[in-house]
Amino acid sequence: MKRKHWLAWLTAIVVLFVPTTLDLKPAPVNLRAKGEQLIAKWLPTSTTQTKSQEKSDTSDKTPIESIVQGKTLSNTYYYHFAANMPSNAKQMFEDAVATYNATGVVHLVAGEGTAKENRITFFVYSKATSTASQGMIESGHGGPKIIERTGWGAYTVNHARAGLNVKYPQMAIKKSVAVHELGHALGLDHSASLSSVMYPVDHGRSVLSKMDINALKSIYPESSR
Repeated sequence: MKRKHWLAWLTAIVVLFVPTTLDLKPAPVNLRAKGEQLIAKWLPTSTTQTKSQEKSDTSDKTPIESIVQGKTLSNTYYYHFAANMPSNAKQMFEDAVATYNATGVVHLVAGEGTAKENRITFFVYSKATSTASQGMIESGHGGPKIIERTGWGAYTVNHARAGLNVKYPQMAIKKSVAVHELGHALGLDHSASLSSVMYPVDHGRSVLSKMDINALKSIYPESSR
């Protein structure tokens, strides 16, 4: 019940302060002074907050995007960059790719891929956030797109996207943001654990936790390791 209470508070903050995008995954969000004060005011504090965090840190796995649950997906992805990608944003995604490949659970390969193969498109966009003056911005968004064909020649693939908001380069062009958005593309959802790269407020975390890896393994059980 405490975990549900924590997630309820977290969801309330995301809905209230994060601008909605089409894929509904515009996090992580960078919060400076005023945003941090709001979180401190509204989230459970002291012992209650500590116990909730301890509970989430011992959970089995990071939440999974609903549209990939129950799908049989290959662990191999082909990734490519949109034409307008600046070199610094491209490097952040290359670093994120290396981070996920190091797990041995997924295998991300540079290339276009085919319609019947998993693909990820990395891109950038520029979007001003109305609450930026209060220290709250949208730093990126990403998510999976499941395509299924039934009958003869049936297949299920993920044609995902992951992007960084170049409107705020100092806060968005970061490895931690790229790792988070690539996590969404691969099927990971937001987590209440500070140790997860999928925590919806960016705090510089770019190393996958055990929970993150367990979630990947549940999505891609036929991984090479």
